[in-house]
Amino acid sequence: MRKPSNAILFIAAGLYLALGAMAGYTTVNAVVLLLLGIERYRSDRSRISIIVIVISTLVLIITQFALFAVVVLVSLGIYYFRGRPPTVGTYESKHRLLLNMRLDEQSWLLHSMSYWHAIGEIRMDMSLAVPEDKETTIVLQGLVGDLDLIIPDDYGIQVEASVLIGQVSFKQIKEGGMFHRLSWRSPNYDECEQRLKLQLFYLVGDIKIRTV
Repeated sequence: MRKPSNAILFIAAGLYLALGAMAGYTTVNAVVLLLLGIERYRSDRSRISIIVIVISTLVLIITQFALFAVVVLVSLGIYYFRGRPPTVGTYESKHRLLLNMRLDEQSWLLHSMSYWHAIGEIRMDMSLAVPEDKETTIVLQGLVGDLDLIIPDDYGIQVEASVLIGQVSFKQIKEGGMFHRLSWRSPNYDECEQRLKLQLFYLVGDIKIRTV
């Protein structure tokens, strides 16, 4: 009896050859390295994993520029459609090729915001934040993203999150792999004194949402 691992190996080899023949082996190798870099970054946050992610992404841009341009335009279109400013309160909207946002070390002002980036790392500890309005909307979207969001447990939360490749974790929900989508709303959302809407969309992403 053949071992299941041998069958998986043959299937993987067949897929590699098929995808390589269709898209080119440089593209396939870049995708494999990108996924390995993201997986490595999740475990050790090392500089080498960031370098692998950046180089793999650049190779994909160069080898599949037309496809990359289409993906970026579609992503930006979705971003503009979803990132409509609220009718009241402060609203911040920005675009970045590379984004490194750290709001987890000291107090900060929480207001509605919308960010699009190609590659980014975002850390937000909202237990340290001072809310500007009773309801805040945060839209985070991009091609490759690593998110770690901490939210006070007494907030009313509405989450819409999706990744094409990667992982989404929230409370006891943890999903990894491909085509993952999370939709969740606090049962008492409308009655909560402080409410937060999260809209998170990435092609490749690691989204972690924690409550404290």
